[in-house]
Amino acid sequence: MSVCIFAGPTLPQHDAVRALEATWLPPARHGDVYRAVSLLRPRAIGIIDGYFQWVPSVWHKEILWAIAQGVHVFGAASMGALRAAELAPFGMRGVGRIFQAYRSGVLARCGDEPFEDDDEVAVVHGPAESGYLALSEAMVNIRCTLAEAERAQVIDGATRAALVALAKGMYFADRSYESMLDHARKQGLSAACLAVFENWLPSGRINLKRLDAMAMVETLGEFMAADPPPARADFAFEHTTLWDNAVSALQPAPAHRTDAADVLAELRLDGERFQALRQAVLQTLVAPEGEAADAGGQFAATSDLDLLAAAAAAQRAADSIPPMVIENQMLARLRKGGEYDKLFTRARDKRRCMAACTDVPQLADFSELQLLQLRDWYFSALPGGDMPVDLDDYLRSAGYLNAEQFHAALLAEYVYHQRGAAQADGGAAIYPAQAAP
Repeated sequence: MSVCIFAGPTLPQHDAVRALEATWLPPARHGDVYRAVSLLRPRAIGIIDGYFQWVPSVWHKEILWAIAQGVHVFGAASMGALRAAELAPFGMRGVGRIFQAYRSGVLARCGDEPFEDDDEVAVVHGPAESGYLALSEAMVNIRCTLAEAERAQVIDGATRAALVALAKGMYFADRSYESMLDHARKQGLSAACLAVFENWLPSGRINLKRLDAMAMVETLGEFMAADPPPARADFAFEHTTLWDNAVSALQPAPAHRTDAADVLAELRLDGERFQALRQAVLQTLVAPEGEAADAGGQFAATSDLDLLAAAAAAQRAADSIPPMVIENQMLARLRKGGEYDKLFTRARDKRRCMAACTDVPQLADFSELQLLQLRDWYFSALPGGDMPVDLDDYLRSAGYLNAEQFHAALLAEYVYHQRGAAQADGGAAIYPAQAAP
């Protein structure tokens, strides 16, 4: 199964529904669908959550482009439901009551009030480290819960309508059942009636967004199990100037794959710089700038257990992102900062140096002592710091596949370093037979 799903607060990282075999990505924003199709080549994409206020939202045209590329695109629950309602005539598949409500303009079984505003599904949430913990309640969930309370005769119709109006009048980031009830008491609604509702709420509240998201995941699983053919677009995708400019801004400048690999290999030799750049990219991918400012204080006084759980959630989010996505973003930043060409030139010169040095021993012939000497030279002579206590942990953090790859990089660096010193000394031996390692 080749599926990518964008999800955040509606279907948090610890939710069991995420057991579906898929690449789970953070909430979608402008460019993410294009990147997912370009880098991951999925057969289907599911959009649940997406950004809309602090960063540009996922673009309609990139969804149309994905469909034109043969990718089946599904949407539900939140941003996915909005985009699916807007793009259903073009082949995007919507799932769930919220999608249907945006299509019809009325949320079924929840009164006859118009249902068309984006804020019906909007919430404010914490960062990736919190698992995108929702810090407000979606209006659509409040509507469903109040309608269910009326059906259960917990509240009457007039109280339901009054509470709906109060909640709808709030700024989306301030919505919660607690604030709604507080406003209701201040407005003079029956304290006894509100108390009954408050007691019923923990067992009776409805999270329609999650229910719709679960339905979409189930639908996606069944759809992919049938091994569908590629999507067929019933429209002609237009490559406009705006589209071409947007695509150019989303992807790094063309480079040969070997060139990019050489640049990354060179960057890894500065382990601290590699880790810092990788972490900066991960923060952008899993906790984009512009997330809820309110969330900062939410976790300031958390317990050690909460901090450990948040760290684990952040690690799961990072692990869910394919290495190719991270590396492409790192390369893009290197290009933008002007480092790419310098690293590539150094890697090219080093490759030529290694080709010219016929007396370099094979790495397979190195003893354990010589490998230790090679590592000691690297960590003491280069800006790598002290020898790490856990070499395996260091290799993972610096992006090496294994110790052999690491030692090969160190050997090439050592030879290149000695060559530079030899040139400065007027042509001394590049790699003396008795030199360490």
